[in-house]
Amino acid sequence: AKEYARMESVKDERQFGTLLDGLTRLEAGNRVHPRWGETMKVASNFLEVGEYNAIAASAMLWDSASAAEQKNGYLAQVLDEIRHTHQCGFVNYYFSKHYHDPAGHNDARRTRAIGPLWKGMKRVFADGFISGDAVECSVNLQLVGEACFTNPLIVAVTEWASANGDEITPTVFLSIETDELRHMANGYQTVVSIANDPAAQKYLNTDLNNAFWTQQKYFTPVLGMLFEYGSKFKVEPWVKTWNRWVYEDWGGIWIGRLAKYGVNSPPSLRDAKKDAYWAHHDLFLLAYALWPTGFFRLSLPDEEDMEWFEANYPGWDAHYGKILREWKALGCEDPKSGFLPIQWLVQNGHQVYVDRVSQVPFCPTLAKCSGSLRVHEFNGQKHSFSDDWGERMWM
Repeated sequence: AKEYARMESVKDERQFGTLLDGLTRLEAGNRVHPRWGETMKVASNFLEVGEYNAIAASAMLWDSASAAEQKNGYLAQVLDEIRHTHQCGFVNYYFSKHYHDPAGHNDARRTRAIGPLWKGMKRVFADGFISGDAVECSVNLQLVGEACFTNPLIVAVTEWASANGDEITPTVFLSIETDELRHMANGYQTVVSIANDPAAQKYLNTDLNNAFWTQQKYFTPVLGMLFEYGSKFKVEPWVKTWNRWVYEDWGGIWIGRLAKYGVNSPPSLRDAKKDAYWAHHDLFLLAYALWPTGFFRLSLPDEEDMEWFEANYPGWDAHYGKILREWKALGCEDPKSGFLPIQWLVQNGHQVYVDRVSQVPFCPTLAKCSGSLRVHEFNGQKHSFSDDWGERMWM
């Protein structure tokens, strides 16, 4: 415990003291590219919610465990998640104070009831972490949320941030990631601890597949959209980042280590791979069309961006580029024009739905990602679904 406290205090002293003091003196906040400044309004606010709910999930695991070693690991994670919540809040505080446009960093929650991205974020960052039994929470938080998605989220975001002039985010987020490795180990230990319990193992692979599919339905399109459309200077295509961290590292190597305990890679991983190619482009159309309900700005890709998209996603220009050019010609970038892209969607017969399970908006007539529309009626209400996996969970 003393060694843990010493290690964390050193990291906090570096982050909140020397490094950020130097960045402030260099006016680092004003060197961030405006597109990326808008992206961080989403990333830091949403991650803060996830870290906050992870406190409760880790505490539940501590309360459920009986082995002293496990309880120590879970308790350390509780303390980590409290620290991470403060760190994400500090990123918003820093940008609010030192960035030229604080709106969105200091008032994002005003749109939580109407913003289409908030509900999906709550589904993956809140409901999954603190709903169900302790093992299910561990699967959602540690085995999927942290082992699978913190690398493409927290590690990758530091690369994109640096490329776009943001030196604040790498300073804080890399400090967070040093703790995530221990959290992944906690998830591994959870699986090992139930390996000889048939009752606990009975639905383990089902829970893993459900957790992965629900989380990837949100993380895959949202992170890809933020990285590629919310930046001026690109690092690499999102599909490459996703394949490296999710498909190969997590789905192959990490889950492969658990095979001897009866854990298999999620069968939905193949469909998710297709989503990694197109889903973030689909989501950008809807996010831009619904911008009045958000707390951050989105910019249309310029010609250089469009060339990059077409080079890395052949077929992008004929579908997405065509629509975005039409919106631009109709004056969507000028508020005085009175044109809203959502009106264009309605007038052209492109209905927007919200997936009942993942809570992510989708437009079946424009989407190129996996899945298709299906609607079920229950108790007089209609529920829309965008894929087989989510429909199966709900049914």
